[in-house]
Amino acid sequence: MLLRVGYDLDRVGLTVYLARQLFDATGDLFRLAEGAPPPPGELFDRFLSWATPQSWQQPQAG
Repeated sequence: MLLRVGYDLDRVGLTVYLARQLFDATGDLFRLAEGAPPPPGELFDRFLSWATPQSWQQPQAG
């Protein structure tokens, strides 16, 4: 949640930051993990999908 606050007005910057974290983590997985790494879609979900505009919609006042 702190990333959302820190990047509140810069969603592109947040996405670039998260993509860099994904890149670094993928390298670590191939170097350090025993067994098969998670599928790419799962890594996307972990690192980037929560930062998409659809996931940031404010709850509707009812």
